[in-house]
Amino acid sequence: MKVALVTGAYKGLGVEWCKQLAKNGYQVILTAKDLNKAEGAAASLIKEGLEIFPRSLDVTNELELKGLSNWIDTTFGKIDLIINNAGINPKDYADKTKMAKAFHLNDLDAQEVLNVIHINSIAPLLVVKHLRQQLKKSEKPMVINISSWLGSVSKLTFGGHYGYVGSKNILNIFNKSMAYELKDDKIICVNVNPGWVQTDMGGQKAQFTTEQSVTNMIRHVMSNLSLEQSGKFFNYDGTEHPW
Repeated sequence: MKVALVTGAYKGLGVEWCKQLAKNGYQVILTAKDLNKAEGAAASLIKEGLEIFPRSLDVTNELELKGLSNWIDTTFGKIDLIINNAGINPKDYADKTKMAKAFHLNDLDAQEVLNVIHINSIAPLLVVKHLRQQLKKSEKPMVINISSWLGSVSKLTFGGHYGYVGSKNILNIFNKSMAYELKDDKIICVNVNPGWVQTDMGGQKAQFTTEQSVTNMIRHVMSNLSLEQSGKFFNYDGTEHPW
């Protein structure tokens, strides 16, 4: 049976990824920084008869990533799919003074911007770093990083929002570089724009429900991936997203 890891998975797109992957025959490792939240999200899916394994994970903590790697090695022996979904958006901070430090030029604080980049851009690489050996044991290993249209330089039409915009743009180039490095391991690495989705981040007026967005990404992107496409940036509909 195939094994998938989903980060940032206790709500929104993350938990929907877990649900749909499990329904497609995957054993799914559902992670969240807070174990109680991971277990709570997993419980409802397990009641549906799905194979879900909740784990706590801070994606920026390499000791936790190493522990997860060892557990996966012992429990499953491999990993077939990583969905790097964990991320933050300063616009959602309850503390608007903190938000401004990663959003507005006059308030810009380097450390606040770097914190966003650490989670959104660097952590996906760290996850793959620690699970590379387990990925290599898969017949078709895949890494899908959840990005955003805001990662596109050519599509950006407004100012500010430096932490989030910058982090998603950096994720694009980091993924492309990682794809070249992992090509000999036959590990496919892509970024995907999920569209405007009805989550805490996207709001309830967004175009897609989480179910629709994940269904699109599985049907139009994940199901059709090949090694030749590694390093690319896709839309939810399978078209290439402009950089």
